[in-house]
Amino acid sequence: MLRRLALAALVVCALPSSAAANPSFAVDVAAEGVPGNLPSKVTHRLTMTAGATPETLTLTTTERMTASGANVAVGQQRAVSATFNCGTKWSRHHGARDLSTRFMVDLTLAPGATAVVETVTAYDDAPWASDTLDAVWDVTPAQGSPFFITSTAPDYRGGMGVQLDFTLVRRSPGAYAVAGTTDRDMSSGRVELWGYAPGADRARKLASVRVRDGVWSVPNLRPSRTGQWEFYARYKSAGRTYADDASQCGTITRIR
Repeated sequence: MLRRLALAALVVCALPSSAAANPSFAVDVAAEGVPGNLPSKVTHRLTMTAGATPETLTLTTTERMTASGANVAVGQQRAVSATFNCGTKWSRHHGARDLSTRFMVDLTLAPGATAVVETVTAYDDAPWASDTLDAVWDVTPAQGSPFFITSTAPDYRGGMGVQLDFTLVRRSPGAYAVAGTTDRDMSSGRVELWGYAPGADRARKLASVRVRDGVWSVPNLRPSRTGQWEFYARYKSAGRTYADDASQCGTITRIR
């Protein structure tokens, strides 16, 4: 069942005072599989009611929308996409939720008309700590300043992905210290460090270490040769709480 969320606290800072009551807005959400296993999805419903005058506006969000309503003119939906490109040999796009595309639709509401717009947010893979199933609606009126409305999803409590980060510091000729972190305070699983040697088309595993309190390290990495290397990390889960994961892009380092 859809539940009504109070919008006053969400839009009071962003909504122009001249448009605060014209039109009016309300948000409902319906959750499926939260908490639970993948995939999880949330349906966000934005309801707009015009005042005494016609209202024309553009809605923009990160998922495809459906719009309906009596005496509501709905324009053709359009999309603008960005391309994910690491520029490295290793590339693994974090696919929990695809935010690379922005969808836009124009609406014109007759006086007193109500438009209902729905969009669905979903996880297709294990999310990172920074991911949410929230929907953010950017509203651009034909007259007045743009503002946004946030539709807050319930917390997801299924298996989580692990975002990895690391740096390499040269200790001595040919020897490097690798200091790595995860995006949460965890003591579970292992991290493997992989590397492409200079001129190599295939990576090989260089180290495997445990994660403790969200930290992992390779204190004495000695690559087999000098030159330009590319490194990336893989997380290997030890249970159901966290899922296998990996760096999004390679890290290029000149070994000397």
